[in-house]
Amino acid sequence: MLSSFFSGISGLMANSYGINVVGNNIANVNTIGYKGARATFQDVLYQSVFGAAGTSQIGRGTALSSVDTIFAQGSFESTSEPTDLAIGGKGFFVVRQLNGDNPETDQTNLLYYTRAGQFRFDEAGYLVNPAGYLLQGWALNGNGDIDGVSRDIQISQGASRPKATTYIAMALNLQADAEIRTDTFDPADPSRTSDYSSSVTAYDVNGQSHVVNVYFRKIADETWEWHARDAESLATDPDAGTGALNFTTTGLLDVGSGLPVSITLPYLGGQAIRLGFDGTDGGNATTQYPMASATNFQTQDGYAPGVMLNVTVSAEGVISGHYSNGQILDLYTLTLANFNNPWGLTREGGNLFSETLESGVAYTGGPGQNGLGKINPNSLEQSNVDLATEFVKMIIAQRGFQANAKVITTTDEILAELMNLKR
Repeated sequence: MLSSFFSGISGLMANSYGINVVGNNIANVNTIGYKGARATFQDVLYQSVFGAAGTSQIGRGTALSSVDTIFAQGSFESTSEPTDLAIGGKGFFVVRQLNGDNPETDQTNLLYYTRAGQFRFDEAGYLVNPAGYLLQGWALNGNGDIDGVSRDIQISQGASRPKATTYIAMALNLQADAEIRTDTFDPADPSRTSDYSSSVTAYDVNGQSHVVNVYFRKIADETWEWHARDAESLATDPDAGTGALNFTTTGLLDVGSGLPVSITLPYLGGQAIRLGFDGTDGGNATTQYPMASATNFQTQDGYAPGVMLNVTVSAEGVISGHYSNGQILDLYTLTLANFNNPWGLTREGGNLFSETLESGVAYTGGPGQNGLGKINPNSLEQSNVDLATEFVKMIIAQRGFQANAKVITTTDEILAELMNLKR
């Protein structure tokens, strides 16, 4: 008879745990990146009794089995901040707790994992969460390849480095019915001694712009001569480069003609640049048709220094800086992590999880790799708590608590009636 007291008490405790879990879920219904929890219960060791039909078992109540985290995807809220990030799929952002004042001298590796993607730049240019934890990513070199290991993401708000021009590409049409010239090219009067000219801006190693003029002269039926000169050159200075363009009778560049050749500009002691007239890939090349000479296409790969205007993040987690010189430079790739058993992670508060023996060691990768989700920029993942479900669970837990309380009061009444038998 007395065991029913303890069965009822176990039910009261178990359902109170369930109400605590539900209450915490409801309290975090508006917490960014929160993952709901659920309480599961189990029956406890049974007591064996002997009856007419043999041995039987009587239950001794219930106990809390586990409180599991539900990692279902939460809905996304659109924002106006490019550094508000949400993961569409599996994975966690990796953040590092700063143990000190200077991230550069702090050698600790206190890593945490979170689904809350509310990040901002601090005064030193580090990308941090509201608690000041440093977001981790891989730095990218000038070719867009990963440089080194995962590190704190720091983006300077200063000017970007300039890039010296190394390649100029042009595609023109040179007038086929122009007269063949019998004079020679005169650097002192290039306009008079050429049929057409085209200019392009190139940059030196300091980002200073220089105008490169290319002059064209028809010297035979299917042959044009070109002279490249820096606009700052004196008439007595030699050409930066010269050559010939040969065309077929159909007006196309002859095989091997117009390919990039090296020219040397006199500024800063002579800067070598490859100059080509076959377009960028040979498919948009210079022609000789009976129409006015014109420049159809030109490009060069240098640029001046520029001030950062803003950053953007792609679905692949690439953080790019947009600069006032028109350049878009890929700076970092976000590091995402996941675990073989994410249910083994420990909640640390502040929307953070930490690694445990049960969770296993984190495996990392870029967004969209190794089964990891992609990034949704200008978005925040909302809590995955469903209020309707939580209210139903609350009602069930409340009724379970009331029923177990009734078991205790009923047992008490039976014991009181038993005591009255003596009277």
